[in-house]
Amino acid sequence: MLDYKMSITEAIQSALQLYQSGDLHHAKDYFEKILEVQPNNAEILYFLGIVYAQLEKPDLAMHYIKNSLQYNADNADAYFVLGLDYQKKGNIDEAISHYQRALQINPDLPRIYNNMGMAYQAKGCFNEALECYQKAVTIDPHLPEAQYNLGNLLHREGKQSEALFAYDKAIEINPKFLIARWAKCIAQLQIIYPDQSDVEISRRRYEEELLLLRKAIVLDTPEDSKVAAETVGIHQPFYLAYQGFNDRELQRIYGELVCQIMQLAYPEFSIHSETQYCYPEQPVRVGIVAGFFHNHPVWRIIIKGWAENLDKKKINLYGYYTGKKKDDETDKARHCFVRFIENTNSFEDLCKTIQNDNLHVIIYPEIGMDFLTLRLAALRLAPVQCASWGHPVASGLPTIDYYLSGDLMEPANAQEHYTEKLIRLPNLSVYYSPDVAPDSAVDRDTFGLRPKSIRYHCCQTLYKYLPQYDEVFPRIAQQTGDCQFLFSSFPEINTIIEQFKTRIFRKFKEFNLDANNHIVFLPALDKVKYKALNKLCDVFLDPIGWSGCTSTLEAIDCNLPVVAFPSLLMRGRESAAILTMMGLKETIAASLEEYVLLAVNLGKDSEWRREISEKIARNKHIIYSDRICIAALEDFFEQAVKEKLLKL
Repeated sequence: MLDYKMSITEAIQSALQLYQSGDLHHAKDYFEKILEVQPNNAEILYFLGIVYAQLEKPDLAMHYIKNSLQYNADNADAYFVLGLDYQKKGNIDEAISHYQRALQINPDLPRIYNNMGMAYQAKGCFNEALECYQKAVTIDPHLPEAQYNLGNLLHREGKQSEALFAYDKAIEINPKFLIARWAKCIAQLQIIYPDQSDVEISRRRYEEELLLLRKAIVLDTPEDSKVAAETVGIHQPFYLAYQGFNDRELQRIYGELVCQIMQLAYPEFSIHSETQYCYPEQPVRVGIVAGFFHNHPVWRIIIKGWAENLDKKKINLYGYYTGKKKDDETDKARHCFVRFIENTNSFEDLCKTIQNDNLHVIIYPEIGMDFLTLRLAALRLAPVQCASWGHPVASGLPTIDYYLSGDLMEPANAQEHYTEKLIRLPNLSVYYSPDVAPDSAVDRDTFGLRPKSIRYHCCQTLYKYLPQYDEVFPRIAQQTGDCQFLFSSFPEINTIIEQFKTRIFRKFKEFNLDANNHIVFLPALDKVKYKALNKLCDVFLDPIGWSGCTSTLEAIDCNLPVVAFPSLLMRGRESAAILTMMGLKETIAASLEEYVLLAVNLGKDSEWRREISEKIARNKHIIYSDRICIAALEDFFEQAVKEKLLKL
């Protein structure tokens, strides 16, 4: 208790000693009594604010820290704490402003540079973020958080070796820095590969690091498991699927590790209790969990058609939105569900909500992009759990029972590609309706195109293009003559674009062609300009190995001829499936040579192009509003639930 016979000096010393020893409540009492005598004491105001922050009373904390600056405007720590609070609340500009004020007072504070880098990165100011991280590690090379953040940004920029060096440094400083170990493992996967040998090297190193990571993760106590669970999904092997191989076994290793972590951390959500199900007296309760209930391909192509068209008398739909972005499509999504959960900040609360909804089936339309979706999918929140092709690769999770795909997209041996039981829904598996976008007066000059060139649409994410297929472009150019290949500058990262540009230009040079005459990189386009681009192009070249889906459907909407070469995996067969469903097999190639030949002939033969375009116009209705797949999905739900509950 506070001794009122103490001098103010003694009281301050006692208060600070209590604070330093962790006795926050008694320290708070001392600080408050001191302020009764010295209400303008900046140091005490500041420390009382810090105590309230540690007692998780942020409003009181910020009140006292702001007041402290009225009497001592040179407290860099106070500006830093305020910056942290603004950053936590999402007020990034205010956070940066306070960090800058702190650095004006003391320019040698590495943690402030680190946090300011995170703020700039959240704002999309990546150059400024990089400068901050570099400044932080220059001042203090032994700050593991700054080394880790620097590694993340360097990997995003495609600077793999530099990123790995930063991750290694972070792990060397703090061997228990688990998230840095995850990051190092995932960073073995490059974004753009110089040649095919690099793909194979990257794949081998990823497997080696994944096995080392599995050995390094300590799960001896509940606390260990909780710490490990907080790192799950922050770094995911997204780029693995773009290497063009069957990833089932690598995904199995990854998925089993993720499930082990999550189930040890949350055992209460790892065994599903018996669900009451009385068919046909009550509808099947189906939950859809996704981070993309907004204008995104996962919503537009997969979820939306299912959610809007499943028979609500047979199916009660529950939606769980793990993302934050909201738009008009989010409003549409809300109306599709009996219950739509969003803005849940607590992972445990979201798990309880899903569990209490007593679902029969959960669908995860994608696993591999949204970290909360991955964490939830690694638990057992419903007796029947399904993945689908929003990210078209096996999840590897033992908790996922089925993989919902389209029969036309899958090869005969497709089950060999999945850890889940493959369900071949009819056709494309989805109920798709084209978007309505206004026409535009955009012309060739808008995109810097030559008046008479043959225009090949290649506007896909650059990491879809594997180096072993680069030769198709100069081969087409060599035979077509005046032609231009229109690539997207996405990701809009200069180093990534330059890496791809270096590779493709080198391939043109091998054919004695100047790539500058044939390659055009376009910036990100809005919906109206993208539609105009489809109408300006002559031929859509489907990427080999990772087929277009949304982009192909949008090309079809504009009657643009599509050339496709289906690979051995579903993710390389989507466009061929679309063409097959429309009865347009004549532009599906059976070999690389035929792919080039079809592209050349369509480019040079305007009459054939016109015939294909007219056939698309006549037949494209076939791929729209497919109720056959909806009926099959309803039947699957009922049958899968019956089979599962008979085993319980």
